[in-house]
Amino acid sequence: MEKYQQLTFGAAKELITPRERTMMIGFGAAFGVPFTDIHDDLYVRTLLLQDDDGETVLLIAMDLLFHDDSLPIALRAYAEKTHGVKPDNLHVSYTHTHFGPAVKGYDFNWTADSYEAFLFDRICACIDRAFLTTRRGTLKYAVIGGEWNCSRRLMVDGVMQFRANPEGEVDKNLYLLKLEDEEGRMRALAANFACHPSNLDHVYNIISSEYAGRLCQKIEGAFYGCTALFFQGFGADAKLRKGMKTSLFRQISFDECDEVASAMLGRIQDKLINGRWETLPVQLGSRVFRLTLPLEINPREFYVERSTYYSKQPGARYVREINPAEDMPGNGSKLLWSCADYVLDHYDELPEVLELNCGVVKINPGFFILSMGGEPVINIRTVLCEAFPDRTLLTFGYNDAIAYIPSDKVIGEGGYEADGSVTEYRLKGRIAPGVDEIYRRGFGAVMDELK
Repeated sequence: MEKYQQLTFGAAKELITPRERTMMIGFGAAFGVPFTDIHDDLYVRTLLLQDDDGETVLLIAMDLLFHDDSLPIALRAYAEKTHGVKPDNLHVSYTHTHFGPAVKGYDFNWTADSYEAFLFDRICACIDRAFLTTRRGTLKYAVIGGEWNCSRRLMVDGVMQFRANPEGEVDKNLYLLKLEDEEGRMRALAANFACHPSNLDHVYNIISSEYAGRLCQKIEGAFYGCTALFFQGFGADAKLRKGMKTSLFRQISFDECDEVASAMLGRIQDKLINGRWETLPVQLGSRVFRLTLPLEINPREFYVERSTYYSKQPGARYVREINPAEDMPGNGSKLLWSCADYVLDHYDELPEVLELNCGVVKINPGFFILSMGGEPVINIRTVLCEAFPDRTLLTFGYNDAIAYIPSDKVIGEGGYEADGSVTEYRLKGRIAPGVDEIYRRGFGAVMDELK
């Protein structure tokens, strides 16, 4: 592997904060509600990696909740036509901020075609600029730990509830990829951490990149000429520990969000000065693929009951009667009501399986980045790391807007991630047990092929 001690890399970012008034996304209370202020900007960030054999991989992260398949499909076509990047070699993920504009996928009523066009244009520009910044250098890897996140799954009287559980399963590590040029200057730093950015204090109508974006801002402020990137991990069932209050979570202020990012930056700075970093040989390979997850189908009556229940909640208003131009207060019931009715309207044509978008990037035969769509729970990372103990794995979630993705452990325990989110994601049923083996076989086969 001596030949692969260096690589060519590039990094760029572009602004994707809306330039027009759009609806918000991220909470039921934000459904059909326009943003009224911008606290901090949203960005797309691109990392380009190229080995000495000319294999080129693009890793793209966006400060959005997530998006459906149409965006990465269009970006792969653009990158192939413009820069010769193979479709298998472009990977998209989202930081999953809950304080961004409505986009295609999770929100099926309030998206704006003009913002979608603006977003695509900005991402393409970011890809172009990454190719304009290429330089030779090295890729280094390190891990730091901290008490920043907390499980939001707590068993109470045999029922899994959405509550703070400081003893629950989370990944406390912050994984770092550092790109240095030939003069030893850090020109890009990628952070991978697993925790929901859904913690701010009832600001459903204010644009913000939350703690993930704030960390990137602080890194770039501390290291002149460095582009920071944040790749959300398998953090579907984690929230910031900063908001933990007894067994419940409270929403945190912008100042408290800043404190979390500052604490992370402090540990990063210490690692850069005093810590050990592993230099990674780079011999790239990449695939995008799908795994088929069976569903346990609910009868039509399941959604009739939910439609009836949500229609009777105070303030609920059926989505077909809503005027998008109105600046009306949000209500989570109208989101769930419209989702239940969507399933009823399309019940016979809805799929009885979930097609899960996945990806693998081989950095070298012992180091892989695994990507998964939807909102994967942390236990899936545990399952994969135990299945492949001879390989270092980074896990990037949220590469599309399809559903919560549970493990067998989470399915067995129940709770929001396994059962409670079925209507919200307009699924015909919950994901069936037996998924751990599907994950192991699917990712294992692709890693072996690339290895």
